[in-house]
Amino acid sequence: MGKYLDGLREQFDTITEGIEQVLDRAADENREVSDQEAELVKREQVKAEDLKKSIEHYATIERTRADVSATMAKVPTTPAPSTVQRQRVGGQDEPAKPEDLFPTAGDYIVTVARAMRGDKEAAELIQRATQHQTTADNPGLLPSPIVGPVIYGVSNDRPFIESITKKALPAGSFDRPVVTQHVGVGKQDGEKTLTESRKLLVGKLPVAASTYAGHLNISRQDIKWTQPGIMQIIAEDFAHEYARETDQDAVAQFLASITNDPVVVDTFDAASITAAVFAAASAAMSTGDGAPLPDTLWVSPDVWGMFGSLVNNNGTLVFPSVTPTSSAGNPLGLKMVVDPWFEAGTAVVGPSSYLEWFEDVDGLIQVAEPDVLGQLVGYAGYGAFLNTKPTLFTPITVPAPTEPVTAKAKASASK
Repeated sequence: MGKYLDGLREQFDTITEGIEQVLDRAADENREVSDQEAELVKREQVKAEDLKKSIEHYATIERTRADVSATMAKVPTTPAPSTVQRQRVGGQDEPAKPEDLFPTAGDYIVTVARAMRGDKEAAELIQRATQHQTTADNPGLLPSPIVGPVIYGVSNDRPFIESITKKALPAGSFDRPVVTQHVGVGKQDGEKTLTESRKLLVGKLPVAASTYAGHLNISRQDIKWTQPGIMQIIAEDFAHEYARETDQDAVAQFLASITNDPVVVDTFDAASITAAVFAAASAAMSTGDGAPLPDTLWVSPDVWGMFGSLVNNNGTLVFPSVTPTSSAGNPLGLKMVVDPWFEAGTAVVGPSSYLEWFEDVDGLIQVAEPDVLGQLVGYAGYGAFLNTKPTLFTPITVPAPTEPVTAKAKASASK
């Protein structure tokens, strides 16, 4: 329940932030909200209201569960029942049989009456005659237990998309304004001489959204009889697959958008890797136009492992912040982003703020099919990637280590 509620809250935050960005943009440009923007805000508000109702519903369940847990914690544990006395039968301990303790029905009735009046001996006789039912006596009534949540084997994380600027998708296709020529400012030659003058030219970058979706038809019987419920599992799996597909596509578009030649590393060692990272970072600065300093290093998993294991001549780690338990790190001050969808040997340096991901998520969609007792379930979202300044991103071609150090090699060298 906690993970599902967190997901709803994250969707709500994304929608409200998108609405705020649309309104802020209109305010910054000192204009009224356009009809297209107003329609987007209206559509996003409907989604936000639906999510609000779901969040309130599941939050109530969470609070109820917490209250019950708190109440049960105050209730003392039920004391364990006393050990049933046994009698020796055939050389072994066996429970006393009722017919041995109560030869007739009258004996049993009299004994019960005595026990009800507080006769301890009579109560003990009844306890000895009681048969104890265990799970071994009724295996046909015990379902096979399902322990813990369903294991998906995939992650909801989108490392690359989460590392860049995210915005609400305004429409299926639109233009992103970009300054192609700045105004002129220069040093005046002398008093009353003509100052610098140049037009401000604003071009546009066309952006087209892609649709990411899938569907499944589920029988009503499957929905009613599964435990854990199949609908919750399918909803979470759709979210997993949507995250995987969008992140993979965004990575592919990013790599295809880069125009700079790669910095080639001939030898995998500390000096060469350090020089290559600085060379890639300086390549962005050489484009002029007041380009910002790069802040991010995007790498494939194999390059992440190579950077993390890189050592100096004295055996110390070159990048100690890169650890096996985290995909984060800051080699040479750059934020490292590790994404499994980067091809092996990939490393790219650049400023993350110039990469943008526009998105509008419908989420789970359901339509009932009463004629066949089915439920048509789908999941959809719309996204668009944009590299606003391809010349600010420089790839690095990283070779594999020529002499990988293995545990066996280390043991041999120490002898």
